[in-house]
Amino acid sequence: MTRVALETSARAASLAVRHGSRTRVARLESGRAHASDLFPALERLLAELGAAPRGIEAVFVGTGPGSYTGLRVGIATALGLARGSGAVLRGVPSGETLALGELEPGAQGTLLLDARSGELYFARYRRVAEDVEVLTPPCVLRPVELAGRLPADGPIFGDASVAEAAGLDAAARARLVVDRVPDAAQLLVLGERRLERLGPQAPEELEPLYLRPFAAQTRRR
Repeated sequence: MTRVALETSARAASLAVRHGSRTRVARLESGRAHASDLFPALERLLAELGAAPRGIEAVFVGTGPGSYTGLRVGIATALGLARGSGAVLRGVPSGETLALGELEPGAQGTLLLDARSGELYFARYRRVAEDVEVLTPPCVLRPVELAGRLPADGPIFGDASVAEAAGLDAAARARLVVDRVPDAAQLLVLGERRLERLGPQAPEELEPLYLRPFAAQTRRR
């Protein structure tokens, strides 16, 4: 039995492969081209485990929110793998994967990302024994709306620019954790549990959590 997890919502993407009882994980360097790097990394992991691409039985993929380009690449890759191997599919929101890896059972945490253009991505989670409970689904907020939504305690998982973008006070900044990203190893664990409990998704159901329309920007020369 071979299962693959792809987490490409962050600039530092990762993938994990489980073949039988053995698991291998690869983490791509931040800023690398996910589209050109994913398949070579996957081929290497499969070779290390003695597994063949046609033997892949399940593919799990992070659905965001996060990088527009990364999410498109990850989901397109997952669909291609499933189509080529006949594997089943299951998408997992990336914030839930992060919460599974970073929170102890019973603990709560907040996801807060700089969505640019004066907006923030916000969500809240509680870790339970073998899963993650969504307290506030991922949504888009303006900084002025954050004051009544941000809890007074618990970690805040964010990116390097979110403290300024959100106007966080000193107490909130002290709870900010900026060096954590969703990881494919945790996605593999959570994906397998969701697949067992909820079953697979149809390809057309696998959609990224963009939360707002993509807005192209022109670079200044």
